[in-house]
Amino acid sequence: MTMGYGGQPMKVIKANRALLKKSRSFRDLRKDYLDYSQETKLHFKELTDVERKIVRDKIRAQAKKDSIQEIGIYILSIAIVLAAFYAIYYFS
Repeated sequence: MTMGYGGQPMKVIKANRALLKKSRSFRDLRKDYLDYSQETKLHFKELTDVERKIVRDKIRAQAKKDSIQEIGIYILSIAIVLAAFYAIYYFS
């Protein structure tokens, strides 16, 4: 004769207590985060005015190229949709 699942809830409770003991409080996590964030210092390369202008021009050229490609995709999509409607209307 077996006991069945009568001992199962106690195992679950013990496992939950063990997990609670392992968890860290918000205060501990915040302290570790603040300690870590204060150690991290970012150093950026200083650019001359000429280098800054070159970078700015490259960014603008890429943005213009991207916008032209996007407009081309929209026009192509509209043409495909219109052709599909035309084909459905006249061939059905």
